[in-house]
Amino acid sequence: MAHSAPAQAAGSSKDRPDSVSAVLRNGPFLRLWLVQAVTQTCQNMINFSLLLRVRDVVDIHGIAQANTAISLVILAFSLPSVLFGPVAGVVADRFNKRLLMSILNFSRAVAVALFLVIQPQWHVETILAAYYLVTFLFGIAGQFWGPVEGSTIPLLVPRTQLLSANGLFNITVTAAQLLGFAAVGPILVKVIGIDRLFEITIFAYIVCAGVVWTLPRTPVPKDVTVDTTQPAMQRLWEDIKEGLLYILHDPALMKAIGYLTLAATTFLMIAALGPDFVTAIIGLSKEDIGYIVAPAGAGVLLGVFTVPKVVRVVGRDWLIDSALTAAGVLLGMMALSRAGLNLLYPGNAPVTVVALVVAGLAVFLGMCNAFVLVPAQTLLQERSHETVRARVYATFFTISNSVSFIPIFFAAASADLFGVVEVLVVVAILVASLGMSSLIHRRAAEIVRWHRVKTRHRQGPESLPIYKR
Repeated sequence: MAHSAPAQAAGSSKDRPDSVSAVLRNGPFLRLWLVQAVTQTCQNMINFSLLLRVRDVVDIHGIAQANTAISLVILAFSLPSVLFGPVAGVVADRFNKRLLMSILNFSRAVAVALFLVIQPQWHVETILAAYYLVTFLFGIAGQFWGPVEGSTIPLLVPRTQLLSANGLFNITVTAAQLLGFAAVGPILVKVIGIDRLFEITIFAYIVCAGVVWTLPRTPVPKDVTVDTTQPAMQRLWEDIKEGLLYILHDPALMKAIGYLTLAATTFLMIAALGPDFVTAIIGLSKEDIGYIVAPAGAGVLLGVFTVPKVVRVVGRDWLIDSALTAAGVLLGMMALSRAGLNLLYPGNAPVTVVALVVAGLAVFLGMCNAFVLVPAQTLLQERSHETVRARVYATFFTISNSVSFIPIFFAAASADLFGVVEVLVVVAILVASLGMSSLIHRRAAEIVRWHRVKTRHRQGPESLPIYKR
């Protein structure tokens, strides 16, 4: 009886030092996480509002190239990651991260205030150009924020809590997207209007700038040295090159960036094809895409909460490769769901049945997404030294956003030419093939390694290279 209480306490997941509850008891991390939740939600609400505002301009002035005008908003927000990604990493590594995060939140508040300056009575080209320019400036602040925030997490939590900490941050990204685009954003636009929504986000960014300032000091590491004799641009280029070389000399780090980029790009492509898939394949209206997005988001949340336990059982690398393989299979099943169900029903399968099946598959697809993103992001942080960690993050964001231009501009066109099902099936095959090839290669390497160990064990110590003369 004397040992039962301690044993129960040791086995309780609530008291584990790497549990989610333990991470949330870390005050500085909790504050950073809350700042991320608020700013990410505000960012998605602003993006949603901008699409509506530009669409209104297009409709009012009768612009024929409506899709082009709207896509330029996405380009204006994404382009800073390509142009300023490496620079953002250098700045995050060279300067106080707490100060940078405060300045960036205040800068985003100023950028949102500039949206309120744009007047509807201006010339239509001037209005659109102003929206694109301010969106570009707003995107610059967001691009600098990502590397600074990502490189700050390991400074606030111990190494054993990184997996749970990254899981919470991935939950926040998904929840903020759902709230900003599907819930809070649309509701606030209808109730109070876009201008009042902008005013609320300005206040939120200013408050977050103050909260960030309460975090522990994040001075520049002592290992970081600056050669003041070099010109500024030469020092900048040397810093960027150092970060790239650091990544290129670490295959595990390159693989982590590849996994994260693949996951982000694949899901952006699915998002781009989502409305057509919902209408053409499932039979719902475009406004009902939430019936598929919500289950996928729930799957991500479920996956994030369970990934620490799964990693302890199967290992991080095996989990990532298995999740990629499963994601490809699930995506293919989603694409072919209508055709498969039509074989079971005379005529066409009911829309409700197809929607339920796709929603169920979306839950598991969301879990696979979490099983790839959380371990890969943890690996990215673990393999990055604090002196270059922000530059590693910036390189990842640059690569990811650059590759993401492909689904934004070409996924819809490919679906128009070949069909949405065909495009999704091709993507599914590519993803599943990559995951399966990694699994096969990893299994073969383990077999060779264990065979070598068993052989040396039977032959005795003299089989080791140190004993061979």
